[in-house]
Amino acid sequence: MQRLLLLICFMAASVGLQATTWYATSSSVNINTASLWVPTQTGSCTGSGTPLSWGSQANGDTFNANGCTSLSINVNTGSSSVQVTLTTDGTNGGGFTLSTANLATIGTLYANFTATKTSTVTITGSTGCGTISGNVTGGSASGILGVTDQHTGCTITLSGNITGGSISAANGWSFTGASGSLIVNGNASVGAVASGLSISGNGTATVNGNCIGSNSASGNFGCTSTSGAITLNGSVIDGIKSSGASGVIYFNPGATNYRISPLNSSYTLGTINSNATVMVPNPGTGNVKLGISYGPFTGTYSGGGGSVCSTGGW
Repeated sequence: MQRLLLLICFMAASVGLQATTWYATSSSVNINTASLWVPTQTGSCTGSGTPLSWGSQANGDTFNANGCTSLSINVNTGSSSVQVTLTTDGTNGGGFTLSTANLATIGTLYANFTATKTSTVTITGSTGCGTISGNVTGGSASGILGVTDQHTGCTITLSGNITGGSISAANGWSFTGASGSLIVNGNASVGAVASGLSISGNGTATVNGNCIGSNSASGNFGCTSTSGAITLNGSVIDGIKSSGASGVIYFNPGATNYRISPLNSSYTLGTINSNATVMVPNPGTGNVKLGISYGPFTGTYSGGGGSVCSTGGW
């Protein structure tokens, strides 16, 4: 009997831990508006069931815009232990908004952004800014973006990865601001088709991760810019069909970073072996044995004693 009771308690706890999808039921309101989110979808921007009491959302919950528009992110959607996903509906669309002033008040916003039929969130404003902790994914129709970033004048930091969507121009994060900056502490990758990070304004970005292409999707890039510069402090991982980075890219690799490209059709994306070509950062001529040529450089190091360099290897 005791074992049965323990089993029942365990099952009840497991049910309580299951993630819930919440559907929006009103447009042009704050996301913490009372009775806004319900567990059952009945139509575009309509639903039923016991509404969410804001603050009781659980790790893994999804907030579906459900055709409702201008859902203002005015408070945190989660916490360091509660990561939620904000998404648009595959049939009804909808969308969220985020101002830089609200983001500054929030500090670190814990949320993933996943686009479907319509873009997930539009960021505007010029003062404040802050950090978003989560992953961003583009949508399934042309121009449907994970994040439409129009902010200027301040710096937004993303702690997470950016992935393009499943059709051309459905980029993960599109930054069109005339100024301002974006820091990505993560990777930006080509998705099923579209680019990860795209810059078409005069704002700048710094990627402290990798820009990753694709072996299957052509014509797009992990990181791409037509105007404002992207400074890449990680690696460029090219694919057979698309490159890791294109456009205004300032490649600033660290000692452990590199650019890897396919050598033949047997190349596996990102795998360093005989099917790949790897270009590493210049170690400096003073660190290469005297007279050894590498690329356009020639080593100048001539250490004595019993060093590796003096015996012919390094």
